[in-house]
Amino acid sequence: MTHPAHWKLPSVLPPTPALQDVNTTAEEVKAGHARVTNAEETPIFICGVEDCYKLFPSRERVMAHRKRDHDSEEEAQEEIITWKMLEADQGET
Repeated sequence: MTHPAHWKLPSVLPPTPALQDVNTTAEEVKAGHARVTNAEETPIFICGVEDCYKLFPSRERVMAHRKRDHDSEEEAQEEIITWKMLEADQGET
């Protein structure tokens, strides 16, 4: 498998079945619960192995996943997508 300089998620992820939300009320939807976050508040590490793209809260967890599910212990940075990569792509420090 070749590795591009900067990994990006594909524009279309593989489809998965959607489940109907039977718990959220119309009032909760109207109130809105979304907010902007940052790397310090919400760490996100994505397994960049082709066709995986699972999310994890720490580098340690993504590495444990890769060892267990992909039989790999390599810490190839290009196979882990995280905030710092996204910030670098946008010219931030």
